Amino acid sequence: MIKKYDSNKMYQLVLKIYEAYGFSRTDSEKVAHTIIYTDMHGIESHGVQRMAMYDRFIQNGKIRINSSPEIVKETKVSAVIDAHFGLGQLNGIYSMELAIKKAKESGVGIVSTKKSGHYGIAGFYANMAAEQGLIGISSTNSRPGMLPTNSTQPFVGTNPIGFAMPANPHNFILDFATTTVPQGKIEVYRKLEKDLPEFWVAKNGITPIHNHTNDYDLDLLRVPKSNVGLTPLGGVSELTGGHKGFGLGIMVEIFTSILSQGDISSEIDGSNPDLGPCQSFIAIDPTIFGDRDAIIAKFSAYLQEMRDLPAVPGRKVYVHGDKEHLSYLDAIENGIKIDDATIIEIKEIATRLGVSANEFLA
Repeated sequence: MIKKYDSNKMYQLVLKIYEAYGFSRTDSEKVAHTIIYTDMHGIESHGVQRMAMYDRFIQNGKIRINSSPEIVKETKVSAVIDAHFGLGQLNGIYSMELAIKKAKESGVGIVSTKKSGHYGIAGFYANMAAEQGLIGISSTNSRPGMLPTNSTQPFVGTNPIGFAMPANPHNFILDFATTTVPQGKIEVYRKLEKDLPEFWVAKNGITPIHNHTNDYDLDLLRVPKSNVGLTPLGGVSELTGGHKGFGLGIMVEIFTSILSQGDISSEIDGSNPDLGPCQSFIAIDPTIFGDRDAIIAKFSAYLQEMRDLPAVPGRKVYVHGDKEHLSYLDAIENGIKIDDATIIEIKEIATRLGVSANEFLA
């Protein structure tokens, strides 16, 4: 069952949990903000639902509490960062802030970060740039989950891409995995005991798995070199465009692990604390092309034209970021949606750390 919880109270609970782990107050505030931002924008697969995974990584040493990101190579427009396996959200914020600084000074900032951690949603970091009047792009590789076209074994990560640009009445934010859905979406469906649409997950490269009770096969999604994987955007066939999602996943790999010379998706193992994801952060100042306000006005008018197009009966034309903005407004008024299984996980974590959760969940 899904219930709604006050976003401010949930923020305070997440903050206290991360302080209890040993993170500083400032860092805990940053982490809590990214997690609650995600749920408020309707992306339940990557908000508090992810805290149990982060908890496992903190306990097994994959996330190192006292680590700080380090610049290991830098130019006026670029940098490579070794994150030393710190918490992904903190690495992401640091890296995008550096890209933004370079873009404001030189027009463009490109940062490639290695030895990081799961950083949540790519769109959060892209939107950091958009909030400052810039174009933002972020991507991350991940452990192997995607089935390359015609392969029976996963090799590429879900490798999401986030893109954001300032617009009115709210920023344009495009955020998508290069698989049909991210791993977190599968986890949410299993918690809710909902069957999966066909060809989110495939066995032996071609057989769909859709029954949520098929624990054996679905658990293989977390097993290296198994014969079960997530389908690329477009599905398992070139006829439906699966090779395009596969290619996008490779493109992300270039900007993240190849440029930083970090771990590629196929090398990342969730149980090995010395292997971790790589990320990319790009900020572009639109004033290197022309007047910022004129560019934003033209883009905003373009988006509105699409919203105003004739729609299929009973439906509405949305552009990327519209639904998330509506979810955010609803969350302010009515709270964020969290399933019961996730609440149980959070309570267990809080209890172990000596944090009283019930006062924040009332």
